[in-house]
Amino acid sequence: MKAHWWSCVLGLLYMPAEVILSTWSVSQDPMSISLKKVNSSAEITCSCSLSYLIVFKLQRRFHGNEPVVFLSLENGKVTKNTIAEEFTDRIHFQQIKGGYGFTLELSLLRLEDTDLYYCNWIHMESEKLETVSSNGTIIIVRDRDPHEQCKHLVLEFIFIGLSVTAFTVLFLFLGVLIVRCLRFKKHFRPARAVKPSRPNRPQHVCHQQRAQHCPYLVTSLHTMDDDKR
Repeated sequence: MKAHWWSCVLGLLYMPAEVILSTWSVSQDPMSISLKKVNSSAEITCSCSLSYLIVFKLQRRFHGNEPVVFLSLENGKVTKNTIAEEFTDRIHFQQIKGGYGFTLELSLLRLEDTDLYYCNWIHMESEKLETVSSNGTIIIVRDRDPHEQCKHLVLEFIFIGLSVTAFTVLFLFLGVLIVRCLRFKKHFRPARAVKPSRPNRPQHVCHQQRAQHCPYLVTSLHTMDDDKR
């Protein structure tokens, strides 16, 4: 489906110059991309300001560039119409009153109906057949409601944004933590080991020994003094 979408975009951008130059005489609505879901319907209105119109065709650019509707015109009235087999009972057209144009309704859209639809007019100019075409309308058919898909996309973008923000905050936090660790390591100086002090040895106090009195010595001393006397 994405391949069809890009093909439609590229086809719209690189349409032949003759198609773009002829838009002054033909118009098609809507000109913007139209998102549709399966089994829904889409309307395309094509008009032309030229006279002597002979043929009107609604064509698909990326499916063989074959006409979806072929109308033969005579005096501004449809004389014969042909509808592509895959659009049988799924396309209805109505001629615009008071002008040269048609409103076409494509119903029961399928995924494979995604394409660039453009109007092709053949008219008589100076006894020659000339062809003019409109820029076209891109119809993209999705398997679910485009609005619901847009909501899911918004939620996905919000989730991605929050994830990126959380990752950025975490990255900054880790960066600051690493820088602080490097700075601390650069200025860190390990402290020198302190030897434990030896415990103070108890001082031995030598107490003065008291003279022991020997009874026999004292007796002897006293005896000598008595003799001297």
